[in-house]
Amino acid sequence: MDNLYKTLKTYGKVKINEPLAKHTTFKIGGPAKYIVIVERIQALKELLTFLNEQGIPLAILGGGSNMLASDSGFDGVIIQIADKSCTIKDTTVVAAAGMQTVALAQATIKAGLTEFEWGVGVPGTIGGAVRGNAGATGWEMKDNVEKVEVYRDGETIILTNSECQFGYRHSIFKHNNDIILRVWLALKKGENKDSLKQALQYIKYRNETQPKGYASTGCIFKNVETQQLKNPIKNLQEIPQEFLENNRIPAGWLVEQVHMKGKKIGNAEVSERHGNFILNLGGATADDVLSLIAQIKQQVEEKYGIVLEEEIQIL
Repeated sequence: MDNLYKTLKTYGKVKINEPLAKHTTFKIGGPAKYIVIVERIQALKELLTFLNEQGIPLAILGGGSNMLASDSGFDGVIIQIADKSCTIKDTTVVAAAGMQTVALAQATIKAGLTEFEWGVGVPGTIGGAVRGNAGATGWEMKDNVEKVEVYRDGETIILTNSECQFGYRHSIFKHNNDIILRVWLALKKGENKDSLKQALQYIKYRNETQPKGYASTGCIFKNVETQQLKNPIKNLQEIPQEFLENNRIPAGWLVEQVHMKGKKIGNAEVSERHGNFILNLGGATADDVLSLIAQIKQQVEEKYGIVLEEEIQIL
């Protein structure tokens, strides 16, 4: 084995030339030169310092959702944070970035806390949820986050909620190299039975509105914030008044209006059930998905003058 492999093993379990398709919910992606599975935050900090000093390309892999990995893979080190620890004291929750969002939501319900029941419907890790300001049924991570611990330029620092610069499916972490290590949530005391009922409603809603049966990676595009648009909307009369009043046009609705639902390239297909999902019918490639994304964006821009923005991370 090479020297880098031996060094990486001191930080965690190492896999060589591991297909990223095995680690993403889309089941798409070529081989990563190295995947390091790190179980302790301290080891993660040390690994990040080593890789930065050596100038070795790296990327963080959370739960593998909201991500499209390249067919050519990744020529560097993929880090998978396996620390899934969390502590709950009164109404404050502290969770390692690698904890699954669903598991964290369940833990808060069990502890008699409320306002994070919606997390039972969010795939991936809490670190990934914070990075993308994930949300569901009117809630977003910005509503719950108190502060975030990150690794930045060899140091560990704490960012407050406002310093995270949360926006719709957006945060400062999408534009810098910060690595999220831990997350603090500020919740409220609630009735356990009420929280369980709310969580079941969120799960029911998710099951009723999202496609099942094939691999996917969640919503492909962000919904359109009309107040952020730089150019006038074409064919404005076609846009439902409800969307305009809410200043948000669902991306799935736009996809449906340009008749892209059911469109297939290779083994990737735009879901008939929800236009903002692309399905891997089996053996789809990243290029198949990217071709569908490009066609959708072109059609929507031509008809409505709106440039859709991807919600997923493209690795």
